[in-house]
Amino acid sequence: MERPQLVRNINLPVFQFLNMTEKNVSTTEYSRWLKKTLIVLALAFVVIISYIAIVDPFFHYHGPLSQISYALDNERYQNDGITRHFDYDTIITGTSLTENFLPSECDELYGGKTIKVALQGATFKEVNDGLVRAFRYNPDIRTVIRCLDMKNFQQDWDYISYDGLPTYLYDDNLLNDTGYVLNKSVVIATNEQVRRTLEGKPGDTMDTYMFWGEDFDYGPKKVKSTYVRPDQEEPRGPITEEEKEAILKNVRENITSLPAAHPETTFYYYLSPDSICWWDVEANRAGKLEYYFELQELVIEEILKTPNIKLFSYSSRFDVIEDLGHYKDLSHYDAGISHRILKWMKEDRGRLTQDNYKNYIEEIREFYTDYDYDYLYT
Repeated sequence: MERPQLVRNINLPVFQFLNMTEKNVSTTEYSRWLKKTLIVLALAFVVIISYIAIVDPFFHYHGPLSQISYALDNERYQNDGITRHFDYDTIITGTSLTENFLPSECDELYGGKTIKVALQGATFKEVNDGLVRAFRYNPDIRTVIRCLDMKNFQQDWDYISYDGLPTYLYDDNLLNDTGYVLNKSVVIATNEQVRRTLEGKPGDTMDTYMFWGEDFDYGPKKVKSTYVRPDQEEPRGPITEEEKEAILKNVRENITSLPAAHPETTFYYYLSPDSICWWDVEANRAGKLEYYFELQELVIEEILKTPNIKLFSYSSRFDVIEDLGHYKDLSHYDAGISHRILKWMKEDRGRLTQDNYKNYIEEIREFYTDYDYDYLYT
């Protein structure tokens, strides 16, 4: 077999460089070639960086440009820029349970200018961290509306559920912005904004931002298709002292510390109104009914110590909880319930106070303990 022969006359820069080296070209020629190459690379980087910085799909450097039709579709990448550069004095935030709120409706009910910065699957810490940054960017926040998912109270206070958070978007350090301006995915996102604009598509609004209310079916059949009813567990014991300490630390670090630091702001918090099927699966069948009554009483007592928090719960709105026509799974309710919650909170309906919260606990204890859960499956 013949030995492969080197190909030496290919007219590509890298081979030109190898040929130049082999021919012992002058240092001047090599320097000239290297200089031209570096200039071309530098210009390419400048073009890419400028392109991303001007369009700025994640609003890291500025707010939305009126000439661009922006897609709002990436919460963990866009929320920080929204709180940093948008005009607002009211924030709606929480998990996906808050994505069907309409900021325009909030403006009408509460006054002011509202942004919605929900985070699908977020923990209490992740939501609180976003709010802390928002207050750093905008000290004039007047109102915060936030859902408190029942399942999140049991998490460690510093737990983050999302791997690979784009923390380079969450600070003012220009040195780590290479993760943004030299990122293939960001180039693709920038191209998408430009493409939408050229096609004449309208940009997303705060109302349409991650709104999913019309994207799913609802009802008993849909809810029950999302889970298998588990076997009945033995009732667990009361909340332990260790569990209490962990729950209270979560509440103090991620729910009450920020309102305490901003007494000029009103915080509207509501406990998530999970469906009757959630109460069956997560509480009744898990042997944790009494656990959840204790948990609610514990966190309510702690939250009510902060005077500028208005705390609400709709677990005693049994007409809502039992009506599976409003749910797509155990916990996610439709836009109609979101509309009602906004209105109810403004009207102070369902508010928990030092005077009524014990009656509320007894009311839900009696209802959910005596409920005929087997009837749901007949």
